[in-house]
Amino acid sequence: METTFHFSSAQEITPEILDVIRQAYQKKPVSIYIREEEETIPDWQIQEVRRRDAEMKNDSFYLLDFETVINELERY
Repeated sequence: METTFHFSSAQEITPEILDVIRQAYQKKPVSIYIREEEETIPDWQIQEVRRRDAEMKNDSFYLLDFETVINELERY
């Protein structure tokens, strides 16, 4: 069985929460994983977005009309 607890910061982990976990899992093995959730956007992706932005500014051919796209999707 796997149970996951999510906290927005370590400050949210109170002694009371730890006591509840200790009580619930008593003699069962428990693992604690810490994952930093820092969003990073790769450089290649930033460059690609900038390239596409420049193309759209230089040539409106690259712009799509929202209504046209929706109408075409609904036909299929």
